[in-house]
Amino acid sequence: MAADHADIERSAQAVSAVIAVYNPETELFRQAVASVLSQTMPVLELVLVNDGGSEAFRSVLPDDGRIRVFTKPNEGVAVTRNFAIGQCRGDYIAFLDQDDFWYPDKLARQIAMIDPIRTPCMVVSPVDVIDGEGKIREKKSSKVLNKYLSRISGDDLLPALADENFIHSSSPVVHREVFRVVGGFDDSTRPHDDWDMYLRIALAGFPVYGYTEKALSVWRMHEANESRKRMAMMESKCAVERKALLAGVPAGIEPVLKSNLALDKVVLANLWYNEKEFTKFRDSLLLDLPELIRWYVRGGRQDSFSRDFRLRARDAIFKSLRRLPFSFLHR
Repeated sequence: MAADHADIERSAQAVSAVIAVYNPETELFRQAVASVLSQTMPVLELVLVNDGGSEAFRSVLPDDGRIRVFTKPNEGVAVTRNFAIGQCRGDYIAFLDQDDFWYPDKLARQIAMIDPIRTPCMVVSPVDVIDGEGKIREKKSSKVLNKYLSRISGDDLLPALADENFIHSSSPVVHREVFRVVGGFDDSTRPHDDWDMYLRIALAGFPVYGYTEKALSVWRMHEANESRKRMAMMESKCAVERKALLAGVPAGIEPVLKSNLALDKVVLANLWYNEKEFTKFRDSLLLDLPELIRWYVRGGRQDSFSRDFRLRARDAIFKSLRRLPFSFLHR
């Protein structure tokens, strides 16, 4: 093991794997850890950072010198990942959520895509979707894969990524130099802090390589679609779009973000309606709906995803206009 570890340390493509840990379910966590340590291309290290939770997970860790465990106060996954990045010694950093897992050849296939002359980059890959019982959800997996392939295979990644996130958090491998340039994960944009990071990486001009042959990671889908969670997701999506626009983006990307922000604010208003918060729905809609209608009527987007935007915008506009009169019946 010592000789192998030394060889990995000398490699220009040594990979540090990172898992942010917070009170994981034992068997799922065990599977996640095992999937890292059994990679056909061995990792340099597995950095586990306990984000202020129980230390019980230590009892299921195997005796492997590559495992390094740190503990810090509870601050959320974005801050925890940033802490982990600071501890990593590898040239590349690969992220895995505590209840997901990698297929054995994930790192080998992703690292093989990297141009050795342009090492600072990000490499992403598709995921399979499984349910709580560990069974692959064929229909959902196919939908996620098709979206990934349609966006990663295009001529220009930026419009595709600006339109929406299609990269799952357990798939990227990122050169450490990328984080030095673009900074860490932004806690103010969680739970879309991963999308914010990928967008900043692409906007900074770093190469993003997309593996396409098969899924290399597994995303364990949890059935938690309650309205309040959807609202938090939509609010953070709007935060990422506002942040990117304030920072400045290329001219061709600005309409994508502005139109989607207009749509997402109307979608958020309708979530208030679902919660029977009719005053918030009405106030938000009267403020934000005119902007969405302007984007729908005048167009202004020339990217490959403008048709899909128009369909979603039309549905949101009609739903809002149907609901608006009824909202005045509730004070």
